[in-house]
Amino acid sequence: MDHDLQGRKVIVTGAATGIGKATAEALIAAGASVALWDTNKAACVPLVENTDAKALALEVDVASSASVESAMKQSVEALGSIDGAFNNAGIGIDTVPIEAVEEADFDTIVSVNMKGVWLCMKSQLKHMKANGGGAIVNNASVAGLVGLAMQGAYSGTKHAVIGMTKAAAAEAAPKQVRVNAICPGATRTPILTHLLEAGISEDMLAEMAAQKRLAEPEEIAAAACWLLSDAASYVTGAAMPVDGGWTAH
Repeated sequence: MDHDLQGRKVIVTGAATGIGKATAEALIAAGASVALWDTNKAACVPLVENTDAKALALEVDVASSASVESAMKQSVEALGSIDGAFNNAGIGIDTVPIEAVEEADFDTIVSVNMKGVWLCMKSQLKHMKANGGGAIVNNASVAGLVGLAMQGAYSGTKHAVIGMTKAAAAEAAPKQVRVNAICPGATRTPILTHLLEAGISEDMLAEMAAQKRLAEPEEIAAAACWLLSDAASYVTGAAMPVDGGWTAH
């Protein structure tokens, strides 16, 4: 990944594992300073300790406005400002028909996947609009572009992320803030557990992509970093599939 992000100051949510961790590593390699947000702060600490870049790890619940606002304040104080964000934190749900989803499970996935992105963008946009601009990337999913049977609640939250992304992009453009979403296909991360437990194998998931394989987290991270970089300076309001051709057929 050769995007120049030297001097950028970027928040990564859900930074402890998977796509979030891979993106944090790629941002640091490209010269960015990072604030790593996750409910599992301890898992982020080694990345902070093993880099010469300016970085901090924070325990953050993206579904809590108080937690997000506190983390934003700490991130700005530590890094000096924030001009980028990758809102990646998200959870999966059991693979069941939509009528079988329990209300408590529905509320939980909406609070993290939808409300969490909204709360993070709310805080980030206020700061970036007042401080000369920036770039935000929200992690949606191919499930935000198509309907995934047996994943209705998850798919609904990811459609919502794309809708909020487009609205925010239109609102923020006059203040030089770009807002985009990436839509990964099946990626080798812990969130696949819900599908694997339902008997949907990695081979079955790979068959859904034109490339006939799963993505590695680093491949999704490369797309997120490109959208955060000046190489994507005329890209805003996009929902970019990074899916090996899943949605191409």
